[in-house]
Amino acid sequence: MQSNAPEPGFSVSFTDGPAAPGRPFDRRRRNRHGRGLRGPIMLPGLPGARTRSEKFEDLVVDSAERLRELWSAQLAGVEYLVEEVPDNLEALIASGEQAPLGKYTMVTEAGHPLIVIYRHPVEALCDSPGQVRELVHEVLIEQVAGVLNIDPDRVDPLFGRFRRGGS
Repeated sequence: MQSNAPEPGFSVSFTDGPAAPGRPFDRRRRNRHGRGLRGPIMLPGLPGARTRSEKFEDLVVDSAERLRELWSAQLAGVEYLVEEVPDNLEALIASGEQAPLGKYTMVTEAGHPLIVIYRHPVEALCDSPGQVRELVHEVLIEQVAGVLNIDPDRVDPLFGRFRRGGS
């Protein structure tokens, strides 16, 4: 069977005439039928304009601030990071293990402990935004407990509320 594909390095281009003077892409807005210039549906300052990842980062910040109120001296140098998925997610899934929701590293290059929360695995376990908020807080409690080397129940009295199904 023969292929009709062009040879490597062979290119074809078509032009209907002289190239139109181009405008930059960001200036290609039209006033179609006198309805005004096109633009974003939601203005950047409104809450609906925030992305899911930005909202998730806000949850992590809120939870970290609560824990810093409870453990201000011990958590003074801890850094928090949100990542989409763990680095070795495909290998974990292939081995049948559950994806981690977070991890902690005792000392980073800057000399501070680092707590990482994985957004997609956390969101995959939840059905509502309220559940995401509670699970983010519980994952942070578990990671802070690892950094402080104490029981998670001592970190925050609200620990385990989501997983136990309590109020």
